[in-house]
This record gives sequence, C-alpha cells and structure tokens, in this order.
Amino acid sequence: MPWRRFAVLAALVASLVAQEHSQYVPMRDGVRLAVDVYLPANRAADARHPALLELTRYWRSRIDAAGRPKDSREDLDRHFLAHGYAVVKIDVRGSGASFGWRAAEYGPEEILDGHAIVEWVSRQAWCDGNVGAYGTSYSGTTAELLTASNHPALKAVCVGWSDFDVYASPGRPYGLFCEQFIRQWSRVVAGLDRNEAGVAGAGVRPVADDVDGALLRAAIAEHERNVDVGDAVAAAEFRDTPIGAAGVPLAHCTSAHWRQDIEKSRVPMLVLASWFDSGTAAGALERLRDYANPQKLLILASNHGGGLHASPFAKGPRPGPPIPSETEQFEQRRQFFDRHLRGLANDVDRWPAVRWFHLGEERLVGGDVFPPPDSIVRTFHPDASGLLATVAGTAGIDEHVVDFGVSTGRANRWSTQMGTPVRLPDRERMDDRMCSWTSAPLAEDLHVIGTPVLHFRCAVDRDDGAVLAYLEDVDPEGRSRYVTEGGLRLLHRGKDGAAPTFRQADAQPVVAGQWLDGKIELHPTSMGFAKGHRIRLAIAGADRDTFARVPAGGELTIRFARGAGMMRLDLPTAAAPR
Repeated sequence: MPWRRFAVLAALVASLVAQEHSQYVPMRDGVRLAVDVYLPANRAADARHPALLELTRYWRSRIDAAGRPKDSREDLDRHFLAHGYAVVKIDVRGSGASFGWRAAEYGPEEILDGHAIVEWVSRQAWCDGNVGAYGTSYSGTTAELLTASNHPALKAVCVGWSDFDVYASPGRPYGLFCEQFIRQWSRVVAGLDRNEAGVAGAGVRPVADDVDGALLRAAIAEHERNVDVGDAVAAAEFRDTPIGAAGVPLAHCTSAHWRQDIEKSRVPMLVLASWFDSGTAAGALERLRDYANPQKLLILASNHGGGLHASPFAKGPRPGPPIPSETEQFEQRRQFFDRHLRGLANDVDRWPAVRWFHLGEERLVGGDVFPPPDSIVRTFHPDASGLLATVAGTAGIDEHVVDFGVSTGRANRWSTQMGTPVRLPDRERMDDRMCSWTSAPLAEDLHVIGTPVLHFRCAVDRDDGAVLAYLEDVDPEGRSRYVTEGGLRLLHRGKDGAAPTFRQADAQPVVAGQWLDGKIELHPTSMGFAKGHRIRLAIAGADRDTFARVPAGGELTIRFARGAGMMRLDLPTAAAPR
C-alpha cells in the first residue's frame, strides 16, 4: 500500500541522523572486540532503549579509500533505529577491527564472547536492560548461538538463513565437499581478515579512539593465525574430524552441540529460511521439531538472505521481489522484538508456528505443525520403461555411467550462500545425461509437503561414489523444473536403514561390485504438482559446479536394482494447504 511504503521510507530517513559511537570492549581473556553503537535520532539525553545486537564476520563498519567513514548500516538496522531500538554491531573475534584469532568458525570462544557483550550492553546507561540479537547468514547463526550463553538480559533472537549444522550445510552436504562455495567464501573472509580493500571495495573502520590506526594494524596482525576455512573443510572428511591448530571438529561448531544450553535459555526465536537456500529450511524445521524454545518460522522461496524470489514457477526472465517483501520481513522481525523485548500486546502470539511458501500454486500458507497432520506417504517405483510407477515392477537393473559434467548450474541452492540470485533453468537437457524416471500425467493435483525419501540398492565399480537425487516437476509442454534435491556419499551410508551420522566410526567402506543399500532424505519442500503434470526422479553421480567429485579421477558406473524392496521414492502428501 502507498501509505505503508511512505511510512517505512519516512522511518528510514529519520534514522539517518541516529547517534553513533565506537569503541573496544574487553573480553574475559583480555581480547578486545570492536563495537559500534547506534542510538535512535532525537532521543532524550537520559533515554533508555532495548538493544539489538549483530555479531558479524563481515566488518561491522567500513571506510572509503580516503579513510572517511561510510554509512555501513543495512536497511534493517535503520528500520530498528527508526522504531526506538539501539543497534549494536560487533566484529567477532579474529575479524574486522577486533583482536584475537579464529581457531574455527562458530567456535566456543564466540559463545563466551557473546555473553560478555550482552553483559556490557545491558549495563550501559542508554540500554533499558532488554537485549535481542538478529542477523542473516553468519550473524543469523551467531544470534542463535548467543542463546547458549544463557544471559538473563537476552530476551529474543531473530535467526535468518543460518548454518544450523555447518557440516551438512554448507560445508559437506551429503558428505561431499561443497568445493565451489567453500573455496570462494574462504578467499573472501581471508581477505576481509587481512583488511584487503579489494575484497569489499573499502577498508574496515577503526574504532573512534584509534586515531592513527595503530590498534587496527595490531588487530589485523593477530588475524594471521586464523584457520584457512577452505583447507579445513576439505580435510574434514567426517563430522568429528579435528581441524585446524586447535583441533575443533565441525560437530562442535553446530547448534546441536549447544542444544542443551540453547533449550535451557528458553529464549524465543523467529527463524527465517528458504526452500532454495542450501539446508536452511531443513535446519529450521529440525530446530522447530526438536528444540523446546518458543519458535515462529517463516520459510520463503528465496535466495540466501531473502532479497529475491527464487521459485522456478515465477514469471519473467529475472528474479523478482521476495514473498513476503523485504519490508514485510523487516516489520515481522521488529514486531517479534516488540513483543518479547517491550512486552507489547501485538499479533505475534497469534502467528501460526510455521508459515511457508507453497510452490506451484505460488502462495504463502501456514499451520501449527509441519508437515501437516493429515500427511500420508505415497510411494513411487522406477520401472524398466523409465516410468515412475505407483506399483513396483519386475526386478531388473539400470546401469548408469556417471557424467561428471552434469551440473545444477552456478546459481543454485549452494552458490546462493554468497548472496547471489537462484536461477533454476529447464532441467530437460541435464536430465538426459542422468538416470531418470517420470510418472504418468497426474489425474489430480498432488501436494507434496515435507521431506521426500529415496531408498535404493546399488553397486559401483570403484571404492566410493556419490548418488545425487533430484525431484522435478514436468509440465505438459515437457519443461522440467527443479523442486528439491538430496544426496549421499556412499561411504557415509547409514547402517540398517538409519540416517547417516557422518562420523568416522560409522563409515562403511565401499567394495567395488558389492551391492549396498542407501537412504537419501531430500531437502524438505512444499510443492503443488498440478493435474496433468508429471513427477520426475533424476539421479546423477556428480554436480560439477558445486561438489568435489567422488572418486577424484577416472570413470564411475553405478548399477541400480529395481523391483519390490529395491528402490522406491516416498513422497509425503497432504491436502492443499491454506
């Protein structure tokens, strides 16, 4: 509505003259973190405000080439300031202008540092003692992990597109090294940690008292000890592999490692994720299912960060605005904080536990549980003719010579972790290079809501391999659209039908020519397959532009067994959601 857009614009303009100062805050071990504090404009000298923190890996603020401070606040920061919140942005240990070094990403030091920062903020004269945390991507994860500090002043967090399980997403999905993204991200953060202007087109801003930049230079020198993220994740074959000089495994850099402390906090969470952003939706739904914290969850069909729509069913040649819009996302986060930091009686308590985007029908729906309570499993079986049938056919074998050039492209669910758009073109050409089966045209609409599961039996002619499975929608004109995916490095297959643990003790060596059973849980989705459309299961052994190939060289042939008890696709289905 025009009046709403005007109100938001007016609020952002008002925040431009917010008061600001920066300084170092010492941690328990003497390491100093760089902190920027922004206070609402036109505040009374003795006013006290609820404070919102962002603990960031990507520089809390910047300077231009001439050394002049740049306004580094995001639109969301300005939105909070315009509504009376103090905003505090912190360079996490070993990054930006902060001192210290990084043994791991999301390491235990960040939990301890977070407690110290909340303590400092809550005691400032401008703070009313109520603290929240927010962020997207890295800072979304630090917002969640901050709850593990169990500081009583922390009242709520907004967790955006976070790394719930850094091994499974984005480090080593399916047990495969996510090489393209991780190497790129590693180069970027290493450049930031060295204060290389070419990385971000600017430099990190010193704190106010560092007039000659000596403190900043000293802090940057300490960053030289930081772990090389790309090399560390490449070496982390298993979830419990010690990495870096400190030997911190990726298993200790996850929400699950801190679950007991997070649940003890009882801090409410508003969580945002996307069906097409790495494993953010899977992590968000796992947290909702397993954690006792009060939660509200919004799952979009967007890129990483929620700035662009990513549904393959959207019209137009370019990604459009997200649904809900960024402005609506800002307002929902602010309303959540209003409820839990200010105690305002708004609509937050009446929001459904989960709101999500239903693909195909292209609309937002909601409910108190996910998947819906009426969900039932419909099973499909590959047969010899290439049909994905509702009844298992006769026993047989499909042999597939892996095409290591197959790709989901360079704008997929994994590459968007760099904040780029998701573009999922017609999959027909790639499907022709995979092993695929397609259903008959549907006699009625079919709503798949939940986590599809592929059970399979296969044999390979090498000592390892990977199976990547894609669920697709094929329209009456033959266009094939990506819906979701899953995968498994065969070394990591679970025992006796269990989900893989990715721990070294549970690894099962692959013997060439020997039949083995695997189970793949695809990323959750909500998809309305329309009457007359067909469902396709396509299987590959590689994704060239995403994962390091397994095996590293040579050819690979996979033989899939068909027939009763051999291979099936279980789809969770439900009535049309509302």
